[in-house]
Amino acid sequence: MTVYTTTFEIVGEGRDLADDFQYELDSAKRAHFAFVNKVGGKGYCPCPYSGLLRSVLFEGELPPGWKKIGMQGGRTNANPKVSTKIGKALRQEIEKLPKRPDASKLAADLGYGPDVLAIDARGVFFPTQLRVEHPETRHFLRLPLTKEMDFEPAPAMLRAIPENELLKAVEEHNAAAKREREAKAQQ
Repeated sequence: MTVYTTTFEIVGEGRDLADDFQYELDSAKRAHFAFVNKVGGKGYCPCPYSGLLRSVLFEGELPPGWKKIGMQGGRTNANPKVSTKIGKALRQEIEKLPKRPDASKLAADLGYGPDVLAIDARGVFFPTQLRVEHPETRHFLRLPLTKEMDFEPAPAMLRAIPENELLKAVEEHNAAAKREREAKAQQ
């Protein structure tokens, strides 16, 4: 089976779904960062499968209740040490955090629901999403497709675009964001 990826811009009726998805994603990220700040962390690693916070990154010595699982970018990557009372409480707190939605949820909301996974000799492929905010907010969705899949995007929600249009939108976003940062730095 040959897998090809098609890039879509989310338009019209799909924009509300994309905005809701982004709100849910941003809310989960804020909750994860709030937890990380509360426990003295400097960052975190999300679990790509469950949407939960997988581990916390610390600088220096670990606080009580944490165990080192590795290093990442000069920081200690740690999980709660569940053999301790503090660690158990930390794990319970993590499990109560909101899950980050993945692009497969957004894709399903927009009508993408293949009967089979997009898989070939290189691996399994999943939908990905991207939002740019400058010069205007635009949402994009990249879907793995095969000839065997019977997927017809709803024109009221998805517009197929060439990959270079996505890349141009990202470049314009990055340039505008850089100008904003430079303007703030000069104030």
